Amino acid sequence: MKPVASARLLLATLLALTTAPVLAASQCAAVVGEGWPPAVANYGDAAAQLLGGVTEEGLSLLSLPARGPESQVQLRREPGQAGQWVVVAGLADKRIYSWNSGSSRAGVNLRLDQQPELAQAPVPDALAQRLLQVWAAALASSEVAPRAPVTDGEVVSFTLNGARYSGLRPGCGRLEALLDQAALLVELAHSKDKKHEKRYADIERALDKMHDRFSGDAG
Repeated sequence: MKPVASARLLLATLLALTTAPVLAASQCAAVVGEGWPPAVANYGDAAAQLLGGVTEEGLSLLSLPARGPESQVQLRREPGQAGQWVVVAGLADKRIYSWNSGSSRAGVNLRLDQQPELAQAPVPDALAQRLLQVWAAALASSEVAPRAPVTDGEVVSFTLNGARYSGLRPGCGRLEALLDQAALLVELAHSKDKKHEKRYADIERALDKMHDRFSGDAG
């Protein structure tokens, strides 16, 4: 898959998560909860590792669609470089989750012998810290349940400093706004160096907009 085409597919996947009508955070049902939904952990962990890995310091959004390739965007520290952050966007070359319907070996097959499309870009420390603070507030809100709900089909999964929160597609509130931010991070990862400053400014504006929208909502 060509890099430009894969970037467009990854962006389309994330943007498809943000088409629901806007509602106040207090009106949003908790469709995401701590951990993995039942029967998803093995698949989810394998997909996350293939698509850039899992970090104990940073944030990520993993998309496990009902059909099509899985994707992940991750903000993490550069190993061994204090204060240096990088965003990594990964897209599976072929769908990881596969159902084998053969009569003698029916079951799930995880196709991990593949090379995903990976793109990355640097992120300034101040912007990274602001993203971490905003995601922490959203994932500590009433939009997140004590346990991940049972899902049928698509699963989205957030992480923050090693803690995982998964479930259905957020259709409103703070978590829906995090999907917008994730799409901007994907765009940054696939941008040329000369576009980085513009992408940083786009993310800052999205964070400002989120602050203005939810600053008066105690939900």
